[in-house]
Amino acid sequence: MVALPALVWDGLEAGGARRPAMSRQEDAAFLGRTKLFGGLDAEALDTVAALATSRAVGAGQAVFRQDGEATHLHLLVTGRVKIAQVNGDGLSLTIRFMGPGEVPGCVAIFRHVPFPASATAVLDSRLLLWSSARVGEMMGRHPRLAANALEVVGTQTQEMLHRLREFAMDPVERRIARALLRLVGQAGRRVGAGLEIDFPLSRQDIAEMTGTTLYTVSRTLREWERRGLVQSARRRVVVCDPARLGEMGTGHTGSHPREGA
Repeated sequence: MVALPALVWDGLEAGGARRPAMSRQEDAAFLGRTKLFGGLDAEALDTVAALATSRAVGAGQAVFRQDGEATHLHLLVTGRVKIAQVNGDGLSLTIRFMGPGEVPGCVAIFRHVPFPASATAVLDSRLLLWSSARVGEMMGRHPRLAANALEVVGTQTQEMLHRLREFAMDPVERRIARALLRLVGQAGRRVGAGLEIDFPLSRQDIAEMTGTTLYTVSRTLREWERRGLVQSARRRVVVCDPARLGEMGTGHTGSHPREGA
């Protein structure tokens, strides 16, 4: 992650707030390591970094809201955000969590449609923003960027199709196991008991990610704690035995609790 130097300022954020001087070179180097901007030459990366606006978002604050106009492309530099959608009945579905280098809401920008979901910071986060007009100009100037954008959208679409197949075909225990393993793969850090998901994660979040109830998630985690697979406390989850949890995710072992009513 890019370190945040203090006390030095180099520009204005949207709304008039002063922008901390990250050093454009640091931002450009970071962009070159992302999927969206990877492959651009040093001069192009420097230009793209110079066109960006920096935005800090505190934990719990919205990055953008569902059905809002997609005016800017967002790229996460530090922190983590939750992408969630609310249906017509007011029920929430947590689609995914995104970390540094990812581009929440990019499909809306590329397709020129409102945001289909909301993005909320779960940790203090920093993002780089470009207006939709700037994005169009950059893609026209840098064909590699347009190709990268297509790949990013394709990857997200493939992931969503895989999730839909899980919802349609897999029992709840398998869905929960796979969700936890995905999060450990994205944001796991080694602790004494195993691999801790490094951001606050509630049982309600897990229920929304896996299309089940809070009751079923709580019951499943309690059983897995008894068997030494996980540890969970308030908004913290540690995977103690990834191999055995992986077996749960593939259905090679264990029983499947029925859904709670």
